[in-house]
Amino acid sequence: MVKSNPVPYLIISMRGLFVTGTDTGVGKTAVAAGLAWLLRKKGIDIAVMKPFATGDKLFSKMFKSEDTSILAEAAGVSETDEDLNPVFFKVPASPLMAAQILGRSPPDVRGALFPLKKLGIKHQFVVVEGIGGLMVPLTEREFVADFVRLADLPVVIVTHPRLGTLNHTLLTVRVCHEFGLNVIGIIVNMMPRRPTAVEKRTPSAIQRLSGIPVIAVLQEKKKRPNYEEIGKMLEKTTLVEKILV
Repeated sequence: MVKSNPVPYLIISMRGLFVTGTDTGVGKTAVAAGLAWLLRKKGIDIAVMKPFATGDKLFSKMFKSEDTSILAEAAGVSETDEDLNPVFFKVPASPLMAAQILGRSPPDVRGALFPLKKLGIKHQFVVVEGIGGLMVPLTEREFVADFVRLADLPVVIVTHPRLGTLNHTLLTVRVCHEFGLNVIGIIVNMMPRRPTAVEKRTPSAIQRLSGIPVIAVLQEKKKRPNYEEIGKMLEKTTLVEKILV
């Protein structure tokens, strides 16, 4: 696993964004890759990272995780998989549970900051994608939210308009507040082309009840959208303006 790092190195500030979701399957990877593609298009020296990943198999010879592969392609980076995804377990579960099933040590949360800070020094901006939601356990006492707090990155929350989203989204916002995370906005992903009355009202309800701006509502596609399509949708929003201030 990743080793611990000297404290002075970890306190170096960097520009970046952490993309989290209200749950798995809400489109975090598509949004993170789309943003990376858009920033690259605008001439920003971009880096990407998936600090923690799990899966039932290795994706390819170059990348253990498919998510990392998508992010790397969108950003056009040259770093190795070890730099972009320092922690991977070959069990589709939370990193803590996957480590326990495999009989391995849980992730070194602070150690995973080392490659992130290294990317932050090398590049102008880093887009970091989480795993599941903020309360996914990394160790018995540490969660994804702990890593985000240590990384000191602003957060964008990706959610959806389906039933249950108000509960999941408001809980995610509350976790951000409790951990002292700076949420710059919420993205409602996979809005149906013909939304129901409930789905139509979901973005405004999320914004009103959470107090966090909904900065994008991304329409659902018949086919799985690629990162370029997502990037073009994001280009019409205020997301880039907010993160590059």
